[in-house]
Amino acid sequence: MTNTFEPLECDTDIFLMIGKDTFTVEWFKELAQTRLRDRLWQRYVYKDANCSQQIASWLFEQRLEIIENELGITFGNVKLIFPIEGINCKILKLGSKTRKPGKLRIQVMLKNASIQTMEFEFCYDEPPQPESPLDDIREREDYQQLLNNQ
Repeated sequence: MTNTFEPLECDTDIFLMIGKDTFTVEWFKELAQTRLRDRLWQRYVYKDANCSQQIASWLFEQRLEIIENELGITFGNVKLIFPIEGINCKILKLGSKTRKPGKLRIQVMLKNASIQTMEFEFCYDEPPQPESPLDDIREREDYQQLLNNQ
């Protein structure tokens, strides 16, 4: 594996195969945004208290006190990358003959608890070989016979 994650454009010409499910990149992005938004605003109940709080409000509305009453940080912008190592999947580009295995990871920019951007990155297990428009011709039977006659 190359361990180099490259941006994966969000369009309908690239398909992601994760487990047994297949998605266009665009559709997967919509699902991921909806689920992340739901999780950020979902209420979580504390174990030993009778109160609950949303992750988003905890992150963006409270200060992180590093030195009590001296140094506190308020989160305005947060960048999430998950999972760091990526998840196993395969991509298939429209017109390509083979699926390419690799890892997918997601980068999200949050600003004041709302999703500003969501981008996908893909790292190929094996670096992709450039596809030539001549590949189809080279695979044809009459071309192979021509090569064998030389």
